[in-house]
Amino acid sequence: TEANKMKPKYYFAFLTLVLSMILNFSGCREYKTTTKINSDGSCERTVIVKENSVKPESLVFPVPTDNSWKIERTKAKDDTTQTVYTATKYFADVNDINNEYKNKDKIGLHVNLDKKFRWFYTYFDYEEVYQSYFPFKKIPIKNFLTTKEYESYLSGDTTKALKKRLNGFAEENYFEYFFDEFLALLEKSNITDLAPEYVASKKSIISEKIREYGDKTEELIKYLEKVLGTKSVWKLKDGIENIIKSILDQMSHFSSVNGNYKNEVTIPGIILSTNAKTIEGNKAVWEFDENRFCYVDYKMVVKSRAVNVWAFIVSGVIVLAVIVLLIIPKFKKK
Repeated sequence: TEANKMKPKYYFAFLTLVLSMILNFSGCREYKTTTKINSDGSCERTVIVKENSVKPESLVFPVPTDNSWKIERTKAKDDTTQTVYTATKYFADVNDINNEYKNKDKIGLHVNLDKKFRWFYTYFDYEEVYQSYFPFKKIPIKNFLTTKEYESYLSGDTTKALKKRLNGFAEENYFEYFFDEFLALLEKSNITDLAPEYVASKKSIISEKIREYGDKTEELIKYLEKVLGTKSVWKLKDGIENIIKSILDQMSHFSSVNGNYKNEVTIPGIILSTNAKTIEGNKAVWEFDENRFCYVDYKMVVKSRAVNVWAFIVSGVIVLAVIVLLIIPKFKKK
């Protein structure tokens, strides 16, 4: 099996190494998304991918491919070895964009536009979320890093202490996934001397020592046999191999997210607030890499206020009419 072909001595250590490589080396793939919101709540959305050979079906980022989008492929002007894939679509309602991002095998994206009419002004509150794509999430990262430390990590902090805690977070989650799947395997197998309740009682012991045993299934099973006191665990060899393969497959899937991301949102009116670092007129711009939404959802928000010119005109006409109606009777009396 793939698990047995791995050369690193410890598969938990190997997974942590893969994680470190992913987090330290962003790929040359570039993603750019632009959303132009109109005053009536409609919008035009464009997704652009730039890399050597764009194959949307192989990308974890949700890249449109159906014919409801206008799709173009061109060579990059600054580098003809790069392909630029552009997909554009008009939406009658901004929130309809979410229908395009229902594929659970892709990075989860979600948008929301809250539009509030207040006579003289209309307020727009836009939110877009890139959902965390780390596949093992049973234990939250806040158990290992404070909010301040996590922000330091996002800012490029590479101190050994921080890396150690991040690796600890990853390893604990790998183990939790492995153990949950192992218990589920026991439930299905119904082996009398391997009751799930009994195995669960040994969880802390297995957790303490499992990292010391190799990725090879035989070594892992020998250890489980010793801890659980029964050779029946060998009956689960194929199932254990499948669990390890599942972990490796998910990490491989996870590794394909690396790249540089840019999100631009043009919104009606004047921007009142946003967490974007760059504002160009009424356009908010976020630039980031995969680290930003690796462990925690990345929420991008922008709020604006647009003037309802017609409301001022109508109000002026009404005021003028009231004034006229008040003055005319006085002229008649004279």
